[in-house]
Amino acid sequence: MRNYSAESYGDAIASVFDVVNDDPAEVAAIVEFLRSRAGTGPVLEAGIGTGRIGIPLAGTGVEVFGVEVSREMANQLRTKPGAEKVTVEVGDMNEIDFGRKFSLVVLAQGTFGALLSEPAQRAYLRRVPEILTEDGRLVVETMEVDDSRFTHDQYVATSLLDVDHVVLSAALRDPGHQVLSIQNVLLTAHGIQLYPVKFRYYTAGQLDEMAGDAGLRLLERYSDWTEADYAPGCLRHVSVYGTQD
Repeated sequence: MRNYSAESYGDAIASVFDVVNDDPAEVAAIVEFLRSRAGTGPVLEAGIGTGRIGIPLAGTGVEVFGVEVSREMANQLRTKPGAEKVTVEVGDMNEIDFGRKFSLVVLAQGTFGALLSEPAQRAYLRRVPEILTEDGRLVVETMEVDDSRFTHDQYVATSLLDVDHVVLSAALRDPGHQVLSIQNVLLTAHGIQLYPVKFRYYTAGQLDEMAGDAGLRLLERYSDWTEADYAPGCLRHVSVYGTQD
């Protein structure tokens, strides 16, 4: 997707993001997981989006800061009850500096993959020890790529299907740069809507290697936010890192 920019995903999906991700049980599990590791705060969520996690987390009493590259997503956040408890800046997560140290830095729902090159991902990880408190933690949620879906590094799949709509997902993979481009196409009687997304994928081992080079060590890893056991090969994982001794 040549015309894709950092804001493309958020700007396209902002108005329906909360509908697509309407899972109160998962949000509750995420907030509980993060709150138990946040200490006295503050917490930084990179890619805070519409505040799906950040606002309820702030509601537990911890101070929350967020960075969001899409102004449309940030605008959705600011319309919600409780948004006044969250400090949000619009911009690149590798560039925004709040001048604070955080007890917890969070990148949920594949946000780390929004950094579309290995140098950009490594640059962010190098920043983390500088903005963490001495006993602070970094939490990264990852969805790995399912190789079985691809033929010649591409696929077309049906994501949703009902009597009045269908969502088709067309994907192209660049294995050399580990970048996946997906165009989600919503077809209804009222027309067509497009929801593009592009991300750099990585394995758990690659994440550990990049984090280690940045001075971070793996402390915990689970297959989801309920702390279910992780096994090698799991396509989803939640990893917790701390600074190395």
